[in-house]
Amino acid sequence: MTVAKDLPEAPLPLHQQPGVDLTNCDREPIHIPGSIQPHGMICVLAEPELTIRSVSANMAEATGRPAAAFGGEPVDCLLHDESVAVLREALRQPDPTHGNPYTLHLRHEQAGPGWNGVLHRHDGLLLLELERNDGVGPSYRACFDHVRALTQRLQASRSLADACAATVAEVRRMTGYAFVMVYRFLPDAAGQVIAEDRAENMPSYIGLHFPASDIPAQARALYVRNPSRNIPDAAYEPSPLVPETDSRTGRPIDLSQAALRSVSPIHVEYLFNMGMRASMSASIIRDGQLWGLISCMDRVPRYPSYEVRQACELMAHALAWQIGVLAEVDAAHYRLRLQTLQTRLALDMGTAPDAHAVLRQHSPALLEAVDASGAVLWAAGAVTPVGRVPAEKELEGLLAWVGRSMRGEIFHTDNLSADYPGGAALAAEASGLLAVPLSRSGGDMMLWFRPELPRTVQWGGDPNKAASPQDADGRIHPRKSFAAWAEQLRGRSRPWEAYEISAAMEFRDVTVDAIVRRAAELERSNAAIRRSAEQLETFVHVASHDLLEPARQVETLTGILRTMIPAEIAADEDTQEVMDGIRGVSGRLRRMIGDLSDYSQVGREAQPFEPADLDEVLHEVREMLARPIAEAKARIVAESLPTVVCDKRQIRHVFLNLLSNALKYRSPTRQSVIRVFEGSDPAAAGAAPDAERMVTICVEDNGIGFDPGQADGIFEPFRRLHGSTRYEGSGVGLAICRKVIERHGGTIRADAQEGQGATFHFALPVRGSYPSNA
Repeated sequence: MTVAKDLPEAPLPLHQQPGVDLTNCDREPIHIPGSIQPHGMICVLAEPELTIRSVSANMAEATGRPAAAFGGEPVDCLLHDESVAVLREALRQPDPTHGNPYTLHLRHEQAGPGWNGVLHRHDGLLLLELERNDGVGPSYRACFDHVRALTQRLQASRSLADACAATVAEVRRMTGYAFVMVYRFLPDAAGQVIAEDRAENMPSYIGLHFPASDIPAQARALYVRNPSRNIPDAAYEPSPLVPETDSRTGRPIDLSQAALRSVSPIHVEYLFNMGMRASMSASIIRDGQLWGLISCMDRVPRYPSYEVRQACELMAHALAWQIGVLAEVDAAHYRLRLQTLQTRLALDMGTAPDAHAVLRQHSPALLEAVDASGAVLWAAGAVTPVGRVPAEKELEGLLAWVGRSMRGEIFHTDNLSADYPGGAALAAEASGLLAVPLSRSGGDMMLWFRPELPRTVQWGGDPNKAASPQDADGRIHPRKSFAAWAEQLRGRSRPWEAYEISAAMEFRDVTVDAIVRRAAELERSNAAIRRSAEQLETFVHVASHDLLEPARQVETLTGILRTMIPAEIAADEDTQEVMDGIRGVSGRLRRMIGDLSDYSQVGREAQPFEPADLDEVLHEVREMLARPIAEAKARIVAESLPTVVCDKRQIRHVFLNLLSNALKYRSPTRQSVIRVFEGSDPAAAGAAPDAERMVTICVEDNGIGFDPGQADGIFEPFRRLHGSTRYEGSGVGLAICRKVIERHGGTIRADAQEGQGATFHFALPVRGSYPSNA
């Protein structure tokens, strides 16, 4: 096969990398080491013909045939005929990895335990790993018993410490390693040992921190793609691939998924510096992210079987699941406390003369909501502090800086002095800052503060000396000392947890934002009643939930009653009219209650803002409305729409409402045509700050339209322009649309002519960044 000549130069395999040391280990190509560990063999195959592209050099020892002689040969020259049949049958399955390991024999072998064959596909190649099946390790049943025992202990655990302690104990009991730990990655990619189980002669690392450079970024990424790693003997001599490159591309063969993959010489040296000879780890992955590792080590070589390694992976999955369960329980308790605080504030929301009075009245709740020591409301040109906050003069400069620096809808830091030039002087009151804007202009905002929390961090060696000086070979080597080293951290507060940041946004949405908006509306008395509906969201949600079930029961009982009425009475026209009337009224009641519930939950069920292709969103809505579109014989004309950063689920709801209305209020005298396109709306652009650009989406129909004089009131809850006897609906759908668009910082309006159709314009701001939660 001809190698492409215009490909970029391929990086050298790992063991050929010149001068790889701690100065460039974060760029070390650990996925293409060009060699494997010699306790097994590897065969790289091309499908479907199963010709050999490469083998490990130690294949010669097992077969008596030079490794280079296998290139281009069929796999039949390596494996026994029966094993080839097993291999081909496995490859006919949708996912051959489900059958790993396969018992295989080499061609010259007629009997014996054979080899464990592990298959996986990667980068257009089929990789077959072979490890000698010596039958020494525990059986699958024995491993399963350990996994089951751990699962039972995890289910009984009530804390992260309990869950991790149970895991390391059971993993060590199964594997026999002298040292087993749970290593957790911290937000800055450093790590900490949070649980360990060890032999008496092994050192303790519990509680120690390790710098991010100990496990560089590309290694962490590989731990996600391949959640298991095994180094039976760190003193191994690598067995190179023959050849090392893929003849199709000229690039080194990617061994990311190979268990036998040779490891970084830097990591091998790191293990020796720790006094360890063997290592095995399994990744703890939560929500697709590397949370931590279950790491096993020993001072003597250890060769865990495939079954043991798989069981360790299952144990890591079980621990990750339990970590998620414990986090959900904590979050549920926190949400319950938060809802209590929100309800307490909502009950008194209407009695305070202005937002600042509300803050003073409910300051304990506002501080407790995010576990802060102080807070400041900056609104309508006035500043109201509560709790422990910086002095007035220092606060003025900080507020001005936050106003200039605010990007998106949230700002938080646990090290203000690193961001704010004057932050060091505020450490006692404001090492931690959490700020949310209360208006799009950034002129109003709510800030929470946390004081400095001096603490001592125990490191596994001095993190500032993570490497030893250059030796005679000119390389910088991993550090040799792992003795505990204490570091005093100053100027930092306790970090803001993700749920506390979300709580600040939710608390703002449900309370402070509503109060500030209400204060502004009191100054414009003609809007007071309209906005006060937000104060009823909690009541509406609870009431609608309680009423929905009785409404369903009325419909159910009506159906039962119809079956119980004698046939001669049921056939009576008056009886049928009464029964149909009851069913129709209860159905409308149920739909109205459902719409009320949706309206009350717009802000409460918000999702993170993320980039969303509006063409895809519209396509999803069209699929959802496929049946009513077909029944109406309507034609949808959609032009190319932009990508915006938004809550995709809520914007989908806006499209769904607008298109449903266009279908519902179609003209009986002509085919319904609905256009969706990106337009321009000078009114929306004028309402946006200079720093923001607005994108306007238009939904235009040729339906029955409405009186243009009703355009301002059409988005009010329960406002219906057409009779409910002819057109079903509760009058809440467009109110939900407005609430969603306003939550995104945009505007929505409608133009119409009676008998000619209507056009709805909704505008969204285009920003460089949006918050992770809104």
